[in-house]
Amino acid sequence: MNLRLLAPLLCYVAGVPLIAQQTAPPPAAAPAVKAPDAVVKRIGDDIRYLASDELEGRGPQTKGLELAAKYMEEVFVEAGLVGGGVDGTYRKPFEIAVDTQVSEKDTKLIFKTKNGVIQLEAGKDFQALAAGGNGKANAEVVFVGYGINAPKLNYDDYEGIDVEGKIVVLIRREPQQDDETSVFDGKRTSQHSFIRTKLEAVKKSKAAAIVMVNDPHSTHEKQDELSRPAGFGSRGAGIPFFHMTKQRFNDLLAQHPVKAGDKELKTVKAISDEIDTELQPLSQPLDITADVGCKFEEVKAGVSNVIGILEAEGPMAEETIIVGAHYDHLGMGPFGSRRPDERAVHNGADDNATGTAAVMELARRLSATRLKRRIVFIGFTAEERGILGSNHYLENPAIPLDQTVAMINFDMIGMYGKQGITLGGANTAKEFPDLLARATDGNDFNVKQSQSVGGSDHAGFYNKDIPIMFFHTGLTDLYHTPDDDFETIDVEGAATTIDLAERVIREIAELPERPSFTKVSQRRRRGMVYLGVTLDFENAGNGVGIQEVAPNSPASKAGVQPGDVILKIGDSDVASVQDLPGILRQRKPGDEVDVLVKRADKDVTVTVKLTGPPRNR
Repeated sequence: MNLRLLAPLLCYVAGVPLIAQQTAPPPAAAPAVKAPDAVVKRIGDDIRYLASDELEGRGPQTKGLELAAKYMEEVFVEAGLVGGGVDGTYRKPFEIAVDTQVSEKDTKLIFKTKNGVIQLEAGKDFQALAAGGNGKANAEVVFVGYGINAPKLNYDDYEGIDVEGKIVVLIRREPQQDDETSVFDGKRTSQHSFIRTKLEAVKKSKAAAIVMVNDPHSTHEKQDELSRPAGFGSRGAGIPFFHMTKQRFNDLLAQHPVKAGDKELKTVKAISDEIDTELQPLSQPLDITADVGCKFEEVKAGVSNVIGILEAEGPMAEETIIVGAHYDHLGMGPFGSRRPDERAVHNGADDNATGTAAVMELARRLSATRLKRRIVFIGFTAEERGILGSNHYLENPAIPLDQTVAMINFDMIGMYGKQGITLGGANTAKEFPDLLARATDGNDFNVKQSQSVGGSDHAGFYNKDIPIMFFHTGLTDLYHTPDDDFETIDVEGAATTIDLAERVIREIAELPERPSFTKVSQRRRRGMVYLGVTLDFENAGNGVGIQEVAPNSPASKAGVQPGDVILKIGDSDVASVQDLPGILRQRKPGDEVDVLVKRADKDVTVTVKLTGPPRNR
């Protein structure tokens, strides 16, 4: 499951439940009928195989993803389904971007000094950063201190110096990092340290390119490391941007020192110490020119949706029900992992070997009889990359979307015994409430109906005005970690969830008229607080990673930045994303709360003044 799309939590992350507020389960009813042992074993075997180390976490560019697709395809063939892919096959292939890489032949950083030419080695001495984008420049070099434009703090590295068309060199982060009395918010990291703030200041100055050097405080000599090409994001700002080691800049300073009165400062540390003491900019030309260039390329991988069709009979045979789940996961990480530093197979047993097993089991069961409406079974790929597989299907459907009357999706159904079934979208068709009552009649399936549609592969269908139902059994701390293994799965509970889904699908197939789509009203509760971030698990360890920070939001004003990992809000630890709604529900608009985040190799505390949701949301 791609949690960035899971619920309204995304830009609100503010008291909105991950699976929105739930209604109480129906009145007491007979226990759900237990699935036969042979059925439970069959479902368990499917999950066990899909979540085995052999399948390598089913990530893009792994053999395991192809093995999972082949396994699903074989089940569809055995069930007698017709191929819904290209030319009657079961595959619908497409490409996705999986990384950003530097074009070596187009990337260079060369300094021309009074003593000759210094050509730096890409990946060792410097790294081109995708946050800047493609470009090249050949110009004079100007040192601009920390690259900070903060006139309200009486500090401006750009005051009195013309850098238009020049290549600027600046130090990462900000002055006086270890001074509690610093105007830059004491020891806390202020917004002037943020990469995006520095980029904005440089672009405003009309410089031609940026070279950023590691600062001496947070990167000691043995930690003089370079960022990944996409380490600060991959949205190009329209100006070439390079990250250079302190050591190589010190080599340049040895020949062309920065002058402070009668002093010659020949190291980054000496410059930093001088600025810390005087809190005065030291911006100046370096009597050096540079020839720079960079170009970035997307790394793509081929993936496939797996599609099987069960044709129907009768006057409604052209009307189609989609039954789907994503079969991909995270591979070995780090993309999406909540433990990105741990290189290990992320087996994704719950997420989403369980949902994939549901689609295959339903294909076996439903193919035994002819239904009144067509069923299209789909194993979506690249959900973890942003529901790319389902979006591709919506653009290239096996059956026209105007013939699609409902979409049933399964994402993480392996924790029934702990949390029961959360059913999203049960109010997206006028007929669904009564239909669900019939499906559960006489049996307690422990269903909690969500008042939110939620995210995952069904979201795009809902946005096309197609009624949906989303089967889910909740998140745990195993989510997006290497510990999401078969041994943790409640297989009997997954079988119970599939039993209910089968009843629901048969009910939809038997409706005398196609379901009538209903737009869900998702009213936000009074008193809800707004933080203003979107989640990113690519850079998170323990805690909750931040992908983006909304402009002018409480988080932005407090200095939260992309790449931060929230560890604590007030006195409450934030171990995982499911902790956030409960913690924030205890707050109200106007509250000020300290938020502890991990930023690079430091813990930083910022004070956030929470507000209510923006009125235009």
